[in-house]
Amino acid sequence: MTVAEVRLAFAEAPCRWWVAGGRALELGVGRSWRDHDDTDVSLCRADLPMLGHCLPGWQIWVAAGGALRPWSGGVVFAAAHENNLWCRRDEDSAWCLDVTVSDGDDRDWVYRRDPSVRVRWDQAVRRSADGVPYLAPALQLLFKSTRPRPKDQLDAEVVIPLLDSSDRAMLDDVLPADHSWRALLS
Repeated sequence: MTVAEVRLAFAEAPCRWWVAGGRALELGVGRSWRDHDDTDVSLCRADLPMLGHCLPGWQIWVAAGGALRPWSGGVVFAAAHENNLWCRRDEDSAWCLDVTVSDGDDRDWVYRRDPSVRVRWDQAVRRSADGVPYLAPALQLLFKSTRPRPKDQLDAEVVIPLLDSSDRAMLDDVLPADHSWRALLS
């Protein structure tokens, strides 16, 4: 799915949503530098039951523990590491949307891998020039920093030097002290 298709699908969403993953970084920087296998969109765990309103008739499966199972239409469970829903238009289509499950409350976005990392929503989710919500680059890089793949390393090398001072400070606050990407912050 393109970002434009995502925007159209989620235009009437009855909940908060935002683009995540590599495409969020592209929205933050304002340009592309690599291909993407899919598009990531994120919703809060409590809002997941509303996903069916945005993707009526789609096949939506929970991806957890290396297996897929049909999504029941309800909330998925953090304790079971149910943090991704794979979506496709029908059984003959490729998976084209990865819905990443996020946590948060009315005030803050909460990093699910370390709930002590909390960022106010207005800082965590930004808007592109054409109004598409996306995860702040520093927070997206935090997700990518845990087990960086070659594409994550490329994303860090492209994005970190382009971060403004507030995003650099945010990443500096949340990145582990011994992480190799710290060299890119200086």
